[in-house]
This record gives sequence, structure tokens and C-alpha cells, in this order.
Amino acid sequence: MGMYRSTYVAYGFRIPDTGSPCEMADRLDAQLTDPCFPDVGHIQAGDYDQDMTFLVTECTEVELGEFKATICRTTAEQCAIWNDQLVKAAEAIGLDEIPDPGWLVIPDLS
Repeated sequence: MGMYRSTYVAYGFRIPDTGSPCEMADRLDAQLTDPCFPDVGHIQAGDYDQDMTFLVTECTEVELGEFKATICRTTAEQCAIWNDQLVKAAEAIGLDEIPDPGWLVIPDLS
């Protein structure tokens, strides 16, 4: 069994993990279906067997040995739309404290 390494460049924020990764994924898949936040999804990534959960809009995987440009193509207007959708999604899943969205670089080892 080998290790798989990648990195995600995503716009969003980390949310608290309140269950197992499978439980979190199932719950978020069911809760993130509202048309008020069509661009919002989730990813789980991090250190081996210690994944963290993130609400994200734009998300690009960059595999080991690759590079990609994503951030430069995003306008302030698009970020404002995503910010609004991320806040609505966070409220819909019951977050009490909503972090400020931003560009994230998330290494993943699985």
C-alpha cells in the first residue's frame, strides 16, 4: 500500500469536524443542495488519517510534480458572490462561528 500526495488550492474555509469523515461527507452532501449556494461543496484533506473538512467553492487539485494557475483568474466580484454563498451554506449546516473565506492551500496525504 503506497502513499498518495496531492495539494488543493481552494476558496473557502475550514469547518469543525463533528463526526467521522464518512459521517461528515454524508451529512454535507445532504445539506449542501440548496439553490441559494450552488457553487459550494466540501472537501476532506490533510495528513494521513487526520483529514480536515472544508467548505469550498473553487477547488483545484494539484498533484505532486504539477503546477496550475487558478487564483489570478478570479475577480473581486466573483469572490463576493462566493463569500455570500459560503456564509449561507455555513448557516444552513448550523455553524455558530463562520470564518472569513479566503484562498487555501491544503496539502493532502492519503
